[in-house]
Amino acid sequence: MPPLDKHISPSTGVDFLDAITGVLGKTPEPAPEGRRASAVLIPLMEIDGHWHVILTKRASHLRHHAGQISFPGGAIEPGETVAEAALREAHEEIDLHPDHVTVKGHLPSVLTTANYHIAPVLGVVNSTPVLTPQPEEVDRILLEKLHPLLMRRHHRQEPRQYNGLDYKTWVIDHDKEYIWGATAKVIVQWSALMSDDWVAPKDDDNLGAA
Repeated sequence: MPPLDKHISPSTGVDFLDAITGVLGKTPEPAPEGRRASAVLIPLMEIDGHWHVILTKRASHLRHHAGQISFPGGAIEPGETVAEAALREAHEEIDLHPDHVTVKGHLPSVLTTANYHIAPVLGVVNSTPVLTPQPEEVDRILLEKLHPLLMRRHHRQEPRQYNGLDYKTWVIDHDKEYIWGATAKVIVQWSALMSDDWVAPKDDDNLGAA
């Protein structure tokens, strides 16, 4: 049986790339007043017939979110669009040149406990770039198969505290990395927009094979 990301959905006739990009918005959600406007790039690469996503592990010495798994991204500078900011940050953090990325659209934004408004931009990498982590910001670059991350059975919530306040955060179950917080929420919200055929299939014999 081929991996799920090679299937055509029997109920919709849609392939995996169309399924993951068909839920995107054409424009980003604006940052509410008082929130720190930021953008992240979700870079997708097709490798050996399967879609992968580029993630980073943030450097351990950073003041905010040290050591966390994240998408490349950061603050939107004056005069920049959301997509321009996401592409610039990816270029600065992992040496992914904007010319190598085709922007496909926007996913729902995330508000964080640290007062950030994160606008996710999805792009397809149209080459095989040599990526280099910028050591001041990035400890290492991860290339993860996308489909298992989107599977709803891998999503859960766990309690945390921030500045003395209790809250729940999303976690993506992974055999090697601890993926949580805003990064996990972006993925969970993305998965929620997709058809059950792809992210919550009744036949789960092949889950995680993508």
